[in-house]
Amino acid sequence: MSNYKKWLKNYTVSVKFPNVSGFEILEMLESRSRLALIENQMSPNERKDLESGDATFLNQVHVFYANLTKIVDLKELRRKRNILPSHWWWYLDKLSERKEPLAAGA
Repeated sequence: MSNYKKWLKNYTVSVKFPNVSGFEILEMLESRSRLALIENQMSPNERKDLESGDATFLNQVHVFYANLTKIVDLKELRRKRNILPSHWWWYLDKLSERKEPLAAGA
């Protein structure tokens, strides 16, 4: 199995379990960032799996954020790593502030 397929599997499984340690959430976010780099090379089925994973992630963003803040200041982490807004999954703080339902690519 290629690396990106491992990252895709890791991500699509991880988003189903928001009540994990912040370290596991960081690993999930890093997998999603790796996938973003090769997203345009994915097959249509793989992109569909990724979109489904994103939707699951967004439906549970509040729980992910609560667990992540136990170990890291997300705003500071983004600054140190120079994470761009196009990697929206790193903006759990902003996503959890929203009142309306979230959709992939928010």
